[in-house]
Amino acid sequence: MHFPTISRKDLMVTGQSARVPVVFQLKDCKGPAQYEVRVTLTGTEDSEQPGFLALDASSAAQGVGIGMEKTDGTPVPINNTSGATFVLSNGNNNLNFNAWLQAKSGREVTMGILPPP
Repeated sequence: MHFPTISRKDLMVTGQSARVPVVFQLKDCKGPAQYEVRVTLTGTEDSEQPGFLALDASSAAQGVGIGMEKTDGTPVPINNTSGATFVLSNGNNNLNFNAWLQAKSGREVTMGILPPP
């Protein structure tokens, strides 16, 4: 995912960046005409913001975590077994999410280039 440039001041004032779309493309799905799947997101959880993805330790950026949600605004916490439900059909499908940077409460934000996931 690619986050647009955001100023430290704006992030400190609003507490979070604008949402950016994240799309997982599924190819050649097979099943009934329409069926539900549950998707869970796993990764290194931010120790100060449960449910948020931690930045890589090598990142120059500090003081933020990455939040994930469905496009309807339903949070999808990292490493949560409840996950998110999507309806799929045969063929190709897109799983659409939004991601954002969330400033950690009481922490100084250090800007830097986020390494690719």
